[in-house]
Amino acid sequence: APAAAPAARDAGQQDGWVQNLLRRASQDEAPAKAAPAAAAAPAQPARPQANVMESLNSLSGDIARAIDHEASVELWQRYRRGERNVFSRRLYTLKGQQTFDEIRRKYQSDAEFRTAVDRYCEDFEKLLQDVARSDRDQTVTQTYLTSDTGKVYTLLAHASGRLR
Repeated sequence: APAAAPAARDAGQQDGWVQNLLRRASQDEAPAKAAPAAAAAPAQPARPQANVMESLNSLSGDIARAIDHEASVELWQRYRRGERNVFSRRLYTLKGQQTFDEIRRKYQSDAEFRTAVDRYCEDFEKLLQDVARSDRDQTVTQTYLTSDTGKVYTLLAHASGRLR
């Protein structure tokens, strides 16, 4: 649910929503003092993969706003025509450039975050392959790529080095 983004804003950290996501994605288990009942409960993984994916999904609108829509449409058209090295910082708004840098750093330094990003990208790429089979004029594919979810994919794939 998109409740995570407003919570970050309410905390007075409009510019730090990605930092909050990344912080949540990298937190270890809460200390025993903070959660004494946790000692009685069976041990659970500190950061289940699903939580990282949920965080990415819940912030898709915020991430999508980090991308200039017109630039996204143009760059995807050029890329799909065969041009390479079209994705650059020009794709992002000013705040989006900071977001891109944060995600790229996190991708390089956190194995679990990297796994979540890779899975998100792989799932989206499979979706595109399925759509492309029956999308002769590629309008549906273009719509997916420039949707909010497609913009999340674009930023994550670019930050991870999948797109250049």
